[in-house]
Amino acid sequence: MLIKGDWYKKVLIKNTKEILSSAGTYFILVLVFLLWRFALGYQFKWQQIEPLSPPSIFIRSFYSAFTFLTLGLLLYIVRFYKVMHDILVKGMGLWGLYDAIKAVLWLLLMFISYQYIVPWLFALLNASASILYNIVGFILYALPPVGISLLIIFYIILKSKVKQANLDRDI
Repeated sequence: MLIKGDWYKKVLIKNTKEILSSAGTYFILVLVFLLWRFALGYQFKWQQIEPLSPPSIFIRSFYSAFTFLTLGLLLYIVRFYKVMHDILVKGMGLWGLYDAIKAVLWLLLMFISYQYIVPWLFALLNASASILYNIVGFILYALPPVGISLLIIFYIILKSKVKQANLDRDI
C-alpha cells in the first residue's frame, strides 16, 4: 500500500532508466564540450555562469508555496498563528480582524520572499553552479586524460545502473 507522501518514490523508481540516461547524457555533453574547448586551445579562465533565474513576481503560486514552506512554516512552528487566534478570536471574537491580519501578513511574507530570500537562494545556486563548472573546467584544462577517464568511468557506471534498473524492473 502506498503511504501518503511516498508517491514520488514510486515515480522515481518507475522512471529510473530515463532519469539516469538524461543525467548521463547531460554530464557527458558537459565533459565533451569542456574537452572540445581544451582541444581548440582556449586558456582556462574563471567564468561566472548563471544558468538559473528567479521567477517573476507575477508567479503568485510559486511565491505562495515557497512562503508556505519557509517563513510560513517558521511562524507555524513558533505557534504565532495560534497565539494570534487565541487573542483575537477566542479572547475578543474578532474573526474579521484575524483574517485581515493573516492576509496582510501573508502578503508581507511573500514580498520578503520575493525581495530577499529567493534572489539570495538563486544567487547561491548560480554561484555553486559556477564553482562546479570552473572546477571541472580547470581539471580538464590541467589534466585532459582525467577528463577522458571521467567520461569512460561515467559511461561504465551509467551503463551498469541502467542494466540494474532494467533487472529490478523485470523482477
